[in-house]
Amino acid sequence: MKSRFIFGTLCIMILTSCANSDYQNAMDKGIDSLGEQDYHQAAIYFEVASSEQANDKEARIYFEQASQMEDAINYYEQEEYISALDAFEAVTNLDEGLVTVQSEAQKWKKTILDEQEELADTEEKIDTINQLISDKKYTSALEQLQLLNAKVQAEEALSYYENELANLIGRINDTLDELENTKASPTTNASKEKPIQSKEEPVVVEEVQTYDTYTNDRFGFSIQYPSDLTVGSPPANGDGLNFYNEELEITVFGSHNSMDESIESIYQQAINNIEVPIAYDRLADHWFVLSYVENGLIIYEKFFYGDSVFNRFIITYPENKQDVYGPVTTHISHTFIPSPR
Repeated sequence: MKSRFIFGTLCIMILTSCANSDYQNAMDKGIDSLGEQDYHQAAIYFEVASSEQANDKEARIYFEQASQMEDAINYYEQEEYISALDAFEAVTNLDEGLVTVQSEAQKWKKTILDEQEELADTEEKIDTINQLISDKKYTSALEQLQLLNAKVQAEEALSYYENELANLIGRINDTLDELENTKASPTTNASKEKPIQSKEEPVVVEEVQTYDTYTNDRFGFSIQYPSDLTVGSPPANGDGLNFYNEELEITVFGSHNSMDESIESIYQQAINNIEVPIAYDRLADHWFVLSYVENGLIIYEKFFYGDSVFNRFIITYPENKQDVYGPVTTHISHTFIPSPR
């Protein structure tokens, strides 16, 4: 009888040991799969571990993390961005989950939010370009299109807009070619060709604005400015420069983040220093823009935030010269290269 009891006890111990071994093996493989960001396979391993030890809290939590990460990435790939953000948020809020997975979910959230910001910015620029085309300012529209197209070509998240921009560029080039042909052939048979524009609404083909580039040796930023502007005298500390004519002034400079300030605090200080209504403001991770009208002047300020260095440029011109200097401001803003962070 005693020998039977001992034999039974040994069997239970062996079975328990095997179960523990299977559980630990599944947990180890699940964690390895998480490290490889193979969330589907990780979920399978953690499900196996849970089946080996049904009451194990750790296996259940890791299974939930892996499953939610897999769902979130699937939502992202299907362009269901709100659902993806909700799923990544659930991963970060899961109590006792792996910190590495929560950190990865935070990175995904930031990627989606940054992409959405880029998409909104691109849509806004396309609206501006379409308005320029409607106003028959084809040269300005083409210049902005070329800048935007270069950005779209460089960023995969914006590839959706490639065909739309190509069509717009083609339309503008065709229109400019027609205008040139009309100017070169004033005796064209009107009965055969439809006039491009009535006499009451002449099309004005703008002169292309040319730009020079200033690179600051001290801080490493560079800015493009209209070639016909006067260049001011450089300050002794070499922090920047200004460019001007009778109507337009551009001031650009850099500084050190000696007070270890955040971009939010600098943005708020800038807001507080403006005593008139702000027409446009936008705060991003590493820059902000403020634009407003004061004493008949449009003031456009853009600030770039780095870990140790700041850059800022300020553009001012008369409010009634928006049509002239608005495109210049857009060009400068899009082509400015801030200091290395």
